[in-house]
Formats: sequence, structure tokens, C-alpha cells
Amino acid sequence: MSALLVGEQSRAVLLTPRGASHSLAAAALSQWHPNGYQLWQQSPNKHPALFLPNTEWPCDHPQGLEIAVVLRDPIERFRSMCAHRPDKTTEEHLANPVYGPLDTAGTSNKYFLFETELQECADWLGLSVPLPHLDASAELDKPSLSEEQTARVREIYADDVALWESLQ
Repeated sequence: MSALLVGEQSRAVLLTPRGASHSLAAAALSQWHPNGYQLWQQSPNKHPALFLPNTEWPCDHPQGLEIAVVLRDPIERFRSMCAHRPDKTTEEHLANPVYGPLDTAGTSNKYFLFETELQECADWLGLSVPLPHLDASAELDKPSLSEEQTARVREIYADDVALWESLQ
């Protein structure tokens, strides 16, 4: 997914898979588009961003918007992807990840850490409703990675790892 959730004050968040996109989009629907929220409730297997009129698909990074990205520990994002897409083995995900590295080049210089700053991101976007915790993968469903697998994830997501570590 590469969608831009446009909020208030010319601010937007690049929605990324396994990076709170469900929660942010659902909160935006709830606050800004109650009719869209009701439609989404009738189709809960669809991503809530599909029901937002102020979400841009595909994201072409329009001028005049301050764009932020929610950044998640890439190792945990990978583990969550594996749990979310159990039709493939961990080795298959390592060979061809369903969700590749983030495409943040030239997109943003504003980042919110998934682990600690989600509500801050929602507030920055102009969402006054509490951020729901949606579509999270259960810890038990996430694979344990060997040292070799972890090294491979770090290689695949090298730019994401470097960015995430620079923000710690």
C-alpha cells in the first residue's frame, strides 16, 4: 500500500503496511467521515483507507503537504508481515517479502515511531479521537527468527533499519 492520509493543516501521513495504517485510517473515518466509517463497518475485511475520500491512491506526494511516516522496527514489521500473511513460510517471505522496504526517499523528514509515538502522530494529523488498536498480529503468530534470518531481514530492509536506528 502506498496511500497518503490527508489530515488537517496541510499535513498527511504515508500509510504503510504493518505500520498502524489500519488504526490511523479507522480513526480518520470515525472523526471526519462517519458515513464512510459505517460503510467500512459493513466491509471489515477491507482496509479502512479505501473508504476515505481524502486519501490519495496511488500516492504521488503532492506539493504543499507536510508528510510524515510511521516508522516501525523493521525486524518487528517483518515478523508481523509473516503473521499477517501465513500463506507463505518465513523462508518464502525472506525470498520475496509481500511488503518490501519503505519508499520514503524524498517523502518526509517527519517521522513517528510506531512503538512509542502513534498517538502523537494522530494528534499531529488532527485526529482528536483515541487511536484504536486494529489489525495487530498476535505475538504467538509471529515467527521466531534465527540469527541468519534476522541478518537477512536486516539486509533486505537495510535503509529502513538505518533510518529506524538513527531515530533511537
